[in-house]
Amino acid sequence: MKVKFLLLAILCVFVFSYTLGSSVTAASTDNWLQDNKSELSAHRGAHVVAPENSVEAIKWAGLLGYGFVEIDIQTTKDGHYVLMHDSTINRTTTGSGKVKNLTLEEIKSYSMVDEDGTKTNYKVPTLSEALEAAHKYDVGVNFDGSKGDWNDKQFVDYIMDAAEEAGVLDHSFFVLSNKEIRDQFNAWYPEATVTFLGNALKNVDKDIEELKKYNSSIYTTSIDNIDQEAAKKIDEADIKTHLYKVNSAETYTKAIKLQPRLIETDVIVPGGADKLKTSVEKLQNDGVIESVQAAHELELHLTAVNHFEKQEKSQKVVKHMNGFKKIIEHQKNKELIPEYVNNILEVNANKIINKWQ
Repeated sequence: MKVKFLLLAILCVFVFSYTLGSSVTAASTDNWLQDNKSELSAHRGAHVVAPENSVEAIKWAGLLGYGFVEIDIQTTKDGHYVLMHDSTINRTTTGSGKVKNLTLEEIKSYSMVDEDGTKTNYKVPTLSEALEAAHKYDVGVNFDGSKGDWNDKQFVDYIMDAAEEAGVLDHSFFVLSNKEIRDQFNAWYPEATVTFLGNALKNVDKDIEELKKYNSSIYTTSIDNIDQEAAKKIDEADIKTHLYKVNSAETYTKAIKLQPRLIETDVIVPGGADKLKTSVEKLQNDGVIESVQAAHELELHLTAVNHFEKQEKSQKVVKHMNGFKKIIEHQKNKELIPEYVNNILEVNANKIINKWQ
């Protein structure tokens, strides 16, 4: 009898432990927040090569080596959840009108446009489509809480269920700058990683105190609102940092020195000349760079730079990247590449030069 009772007790403990452990694991963050490496986060997806907030931009974030994507969520007239930054679809699609006044079918009937306003073959994605792509291409998700009604539990529950179903909930965080909404969200989902737009130059101590209230948090601040001293305080508080508005070679160099967990950008491409070449190929395939000759010239030069990077011949890398900058300037003047593509290529050329100088 004693043996049976003992076996039954052990079984109960095992079942309880297993159930509790599964529940905690499903709701808590994975190792991404404990990792000490710095990764790039693509603001609205990798719209260096695809329309912002598109499945294609999320896919290419993974292919190019970004660690995270930032997305914006809104609801349609008929209650579907879609990715869209603006209140209207005017800027990013061939259509017009407010998201809340259009059905999903109506929004899907239009095509997304690139940074120049040129029509593409891509459609506005639903939240589920976007999150499935994030999981498939292994990128984390930064949920921007400035769009949509995050004070509505039904709205929040749908997003959380979709994230869990897609397998990205434990590889995500939520930017909620409204304190009341953030605290309510935290009460609903206490294991989710939260943050807000802080100012490390003015309020680092106060911000750290606020973030320490939560089970899981990350410090979000603009690259313009942090310095080495503030970064050190955040690190000593055992909180990781998420820097945004990193859109130049200079701000990228500053960001790297601060050793944040995430660097959010619109234009910086991960890696060196190889990834930049891949970006050029993608832009040509999508017709953004229409001139075959221009694309070939860019790719040829980047192949040479990649060769010198592998050999760690810094002087030749710098010399050839300066030559690359002259090429893109010439192509821009000849209107062979759009101005925004020229900006992307120039910023990343400067990033590579800064690294090897």
